[in-house]
Amino acid sequence: MGYTLILAEKPSQAKAYADALQHTKKQDGYIEVNDGRFFKEKAYITWGYGHLVELLSPEQYNETWKIWRLDQLPMFPGQFRFQVSKDKKKQFNIVKRLLNHSTEIIVATDCDREGENIARSIISLAGASHKPTKRLWINSLEVDEIQKGFRHLNNGNNYLSLYKEAQTRQYSDWLVGMNASRLYTLLLQKQGMKGVFSVGRVQTATLYLLYKRQKEIEEFVSQDYFTFQGKVQVPNGLFEAKHKQRFATKEEAQKVLQEQGILLGMNNGIIQEVKKELKRTKSPKLHSLSSLQSTANKQWKYSPSEVLKIAQSLYEKKVLSYPRTDSHFITDSEFGYIKNNLSNYQECIGVDVEVVYPDAQKRYVDNTKVAEHYALVPTKQTPKFSTLNEKEKIFIKKWLPLL
Repeated sequence: MGYTLILAEKPSQAKAYADALQHTKKQDGYIEVNDGRFFKEKAYITWGYGHLVELLSPEQYNETWKIWRLDQLPMFPGQFRFQVSKDKKKQFNIVKRLLNHSTEIIVATDCDREGENIARSIISLAGASHKPTKRLWINSLEVDEIQKGFRHLNNGNNYLSLYKEAQTRQYSDWLVGMNASRLYTLLLQKQGMKGVFSVGRVQTATLYLLYKRQKEIEEFVSQDYFTFQGKVQVPNGLFEAKHKQRFATKEEAQKVLQEQGILLGMNNGIIQEVKKELKRTKSPKLHSLSSLQSTANKQWKYSPSEVLKIAQSLYEKKVLSYPRTDSHFITDSEFGYIKNNLSNYQECIGVDVEVVYPDAQKRYVDNTKVAEHYALVPTKQTPKFSTLNEKEKIFIKKWLPLL
């Protein structure tokens, strides 16, 4: 009889899985598992370090592509091929050996396109694509969620489309990056410029957006304007009034004041009409990664990469749900445990909030609108501040009140 191999994306993820299982033993590059609750035979957990494999460079397809020349563009490999990253060969060999001696593979990398690509690329290069696969698909690294996930594994073939999507993106990155970088570099060098100019499918488009914004800032010409405002005393109190019209010059504004007989200082007037309106503003939705990054940048000046780094760290410490989500909804299951743990969350950050809506609201809780991942929410595990670094502590204190 063979064994089941669990393929994690990184060592910390593998350790979280091992912590949820019984009778585990750490070895060099993998963990032995003897847990009859989930596996009939012995199981092993192993891991990558992100991308263990990478696409070949141009000269590895064709030696003549090593020299940058315009007449060789575009470079288009007949078939894309992968190789092991130079600094990760030892771990890849461990993973490859375990893959080839297993009878079943559980893909347990991150639950997204990139995670699927990382696992399948390793499996493919190791020559184990013919092995049957199952998929561990969870949104939290808490013990009970991991155990629940192992009890309800999905058919691995159901996720192959995610792998194909990510791999297509990987190919397009190579084609654009390798060809466009050489094209622009060679053309610019003909114009007398020195250096190498990197062009990327995403980076260059993003850089252009930044350039346009910077040009708008540089070319912006501020213009002074004049308006009226003053304090109004009425029997019931004092309020500030502002005139909605703007004037290009001070003389224009003064002319209007003169025409209306308004002098500097105290003036008598009549309030002709009072309108009262009740305005309702919807409460914000639960955060996806992008909305949290946007809010954190506007309110606290955190960069998007910094937000993701902190969120990923908190996810690995089992206090935050899966960070790379684009959903703004949770299911009834998450609502249930959040409601039950609300007092713990409040105590954690030192606030006391009245519960206005004790029942699930469709604006936040909708099972039909949760596909791969739900919104960013705390897990059942209340954060222990002694285990967090300073940025994580600050993040928790600022983020939890946004829920």
